[in-house]
Amino acid sequence: MSKKEILSMFFLLILSTSVFAQLRIDKAVPPPFDAAAIIKYCDHPVGIEYGIPDIKYSMQTLKDRDLEIPIQLSYHPLGIRVEEEASWVGLGWYLQAGGFITRIVRGENDFGLFDFPDQNKAKGYPFEHIKPCFDDCEENENDDFHAGVCEGKIDSDPDIFFFDVLGMKGKFLLTPDHDSDKEYIDVELISPKNMTAKYFLRSNRWQIEDQEGYVYDFSTRSTTYCLNNYFDYKHNSHKLKFDVQESNSTSTWHLDKVTSPSGVVAEFEYATDFKSDGTFQKMNINDEDVWDVHYSSYCFPEEVENVQIISQSQYKDVYLKSINIGEYTANFIFSEQDHIKPKLGMMSKSNRLFSDLGDGKARQKLDAIIINQNGDRVQKASFSYSYFWNYDEEILPSVYSRLELDKLVLNTNGVQQTNEFFYKDKFGIIPKESHARDIWGFYNGEEDLYNITPSDYFNYSQPEKLLQHENRSKHYSLDHITEAVLQSIKYGDGRVVTYTFDHQEFYHIDQEISDHFEQKVAESNREDHELTPFLFGGLRVKEVKEEFDGQTKLTKYDYTVDGKEDGKLIISQYSHAHNGYGHKTSGNHCVKYENVNVETISAPLN
Repeated sequence: MSKKEILSMFFLLILSTSVFAQLRIDKAVPPPFDAAAIIKYCDHPVGIEYGIPDIKYSMQTLKDRDLEIPIQLSYHPLGIRVEEEASWVGLGWYLQAGGFITRIVRGENDFGLFDFPDQNKAKGYPFEHIKPCFDDCEENENDDFHAGVCEGKIDSDPDIFFFDVLGMKGKFLLTPDHDSDKEYIDVELISPKNMTAKYFLRSNRWQIEDQEGYVYDFSTRSTTYCLNNYFDYKHNSHKLKFDVQESNSTSTWHLDKVTSPSGVVAEFEYATDFKSDGTFQKMNINDEDVWDVHYSSYCFPEEVENVQIISQSQYKDVYLKSINIGEYTANFIFSEQDHIKPKLGMMSKSNRLFSDLGDGKARQKLDAIIINQNGDRVQKASFSYSYFWNYDEEILPSVYSRLELDKLVLNTNGVQQTNEFFYKDKFGIIPKESHARDIWGFYNGEEDLYNITPSDYFNYSQPEKLLQHENRSKHYSLDHITEAVLQSIKYGDGRVVTYTFDHQEFYHIDQEISDHFEQKVAESNREDHELTPFLFGGLRVKEVKEEFDGQTKLTKYDYTVDGKEDGKLIISQYSHAHNGYGHKTSGNHCVKYENVNVETISAPLN
């Protein structure tokens, strides 16, 4: 069934039911699966002070005078969220090679005036006159504002932008009240170093210039189509669908060129003729709790109290083909994942969207990177994969399986090193549409038909406010959250490194969030557990054991002071200058440990 036929069917269903007023909720549009991998690094920084070990493989750095292009593979062991997709180098892995700017679209498209103008009613948040606020929006409390939001004429929430520029990572928002008739709008980035980002309105591209005079151009784009279906939802029954919303947006701008102060140029070439389908993203919401989930984009029809939103996205994907700088050329060899297409019977029975995928044009995996200097090969990185799989279902592989990186073979100037990766496999990978998720979106084994907790992975909600609802709790399970997480690495020199993880915990709460957070957690606590210290979503490293050459080295990490947990719940910083707009730290929560005691013990290998 074509997308047009599906949409026609949806609208006929709506017209055949009672007419409701339109509902608007900030159901975020996620970035493409590969770009989304950067979100973990921006919201949950790597480092012992965050409990996140730095697991990475630095490959060849391409150099020409004052310009360097590093290529690096890294793994983020925070844990795998239920709805999380694998990147083109495997679940949990991220390949840094050049860069991009990507975003989570919230509310309306910030750049709808220039991106897909025929689908856009609102000016977009950067061009609206809106008080930028999150929990306190009294200046926007009026009927005209709410009506405009409900009709899609006001974009009440800024999109969240993430960037990776040659390994410099961060996130930013755009402020309101820009002039849409100007050539560009600019953003002052203050970390990881001072840079100015310009978005050119008519050409739909970005340019970043840093304080040292390096210029980064982003023009190649990938796009996302999103279809949101809204159901009048009760715990004991479903009523008919009452609203459908669709949108198109540019979701990622890829780095095309870097120019150094001395005039050295690095160029990046991409393959763009690819598509992939996202799975269903589900969220239940009650009109009394809407402020606890989102900030200002809300409008419930009078007849509706509980809503289930089911969304699906389709992506026009972009893959890096080559990097050229001076004497160096890096070629990226990729091929279609062999598990990604649905069975024919599923396509005819399902109401899902399925892209018209030609042979070899579905979701890709990176097979090799070949780096030449003056035409001679200096390094080849080869990637070997299998698939994480839920063993009960094979009809919809895109829902029940994810790409698993098993081996990385590095051959540098004729010297070969093989690295093998091993993951926890106890329950089988959880399907991406499972309800068995804790309040932070991680797998917890508690499958619940009714309680679908909004995950802050894409929505940037405040999930601690929804820890428990009508005795249905979504609790953290360390045994389940470690599923499919990297457990050990076997290196080519014979070393074996094994990781043991614990849950994130904190005792202190940053003042910015303590007023509303602490009481909500106390109210939502299990009756049989005194929640001090507080548990938090995701993993932190507990022990790292290294076995090599007849010796065992065990490194233990202690996050307590005087036997008491000493972590602090903070809100991860944005990278832009704030200029009094109140966007300094409003975003995702994470835990930071001011004091980490590291103890290393060495002994002969038994």
